[in-house]
Amino acid sequence: MWYLNDERTLMRDATRDFVDQEVRPKALEIDRADRFPMELFKRAGELGLLGITVPEQYGGLGSDYTTLAIVMEEIAKASPVLCVAMGAHSQLAGGMLRMLGTEEQKQRYLVPAATGEIILACGSTESAGGADHEEHSTRAVLDGDEWVINGGKVLISNIGVADVYIVLAITADHVDPVTKTGFSAFIVPADTPGLEIGSAEHKLGWHGSATGSISFRDMRLPKDAILGPQDGCMQAMFVSATDEFLTCGPVGLGIAEGAYEMAFTYSMQRVQHGQPMYDRFQVTRHKLAHMWMDIEELRGLVYSVHAERDAGDLQLAQGRMLKIRGSEISERVARDAIQLYGGLGTIVETGVERYWRDAKVLAIGGASVEAMQEEITQLLKAPAGAH
Repeated sequence: MWYLNDERTLMRDATRDFVDQEVRPKALEIDRADRFPMELFKRAGELGLLGITVPEQYGGLGSDYTTLAIVMEEIAKASPVLCVAMGAHSQLAGGMLRMLGTEEQKQRYLVPAATGEIILACGSTESAGGADHEEHSTRAVLDGDEWVINGGKVLISNIGVADVYIVLAITADHVDPVTKTGFSAFIVPADTPGLEIGSAEHKLGWHGSATGSISFRDMRLPKDAILGPQDGCMQAMFVSATDEFLTCGPVGLGIAEGAYEMAFTYSMQRVQHGQPMYDRFQVTRHKLAHMWMDIEELRGLVYSVHAERDAGDLQLAQGRMLKIRGSEISERVARDAIQLYGGLGTIVETGVERYWRDAKVLAIGGASVEAMQEEITQLLKAPAGAH
């Protein structure tokens, strides 16, 4: 593959060993039990997989986004939900800490996060407004030397297992509809009085992502708990969210590959009229060929966009494109894999239907593909180079 070099090949092979020996044997049990993959998450931290793009001075590998994509692709072949937990931790919340944190904040939170010693979550989404932050209602008011926060967030990944939450709140009298100034980010330890953590929702897919609601009731934080400038965190949030959207490309690729590999193997082993399905039925061969073409098209898109990200372009529109294409292609390939299995494909213990469920949620979780398309239309109107 054109995007591989010696260092990336070593990382890919090490991740494959981790997946084959530790992730794959537990993936179905984690899905059925709908439990957070704590032991796998911690192991990923030990292997350096939680700090791939974190600078070495903060405990990370100081590597690039292409390497991150390779790792996420390999893990998603067996356990997409582990990728969800890693993305919320490393790219979304971790990205905010990298961009906005003071040196003291980075040493206190980013360093242990890079190795999995602590788990991060990002509290951004609210029930009203969705991607339109102007409709959000969580507010932080400065009272002497303390911030007082009231409100709540919904559909937040890693709740209950996170040690630290990065929370967005309105800190101005008015949110600018264009620049989105008026929002601030705060570092909230999980044991902060006034922070109430709900139960994880039982969802169609992403079983084990620990996704649910958190609320704040007169929650008090010290003045220095603010992350970055007062009223000015949204630019960093936009970039960290884009980096998380970028990972939806390799995660979708891994989901599609995992489903395809199962379907291909089954078509070679399932005998009909004295022949394997692959040899007996043209429709089987053609369906698998289309699945393979979808995968290779997505692969080319994923790694060309990540190459541009590594070259310094933020890939704002392209990151959202990977979110869309990653979910579309993975859902289509996983659906066809179920169809090739026939009735067995609908049985949970078979394992193939899980890929479709996770792909379906990929089209919604974190931001819907419809919201992504609208954001792309606005980015395309921006000055040259902005997207």
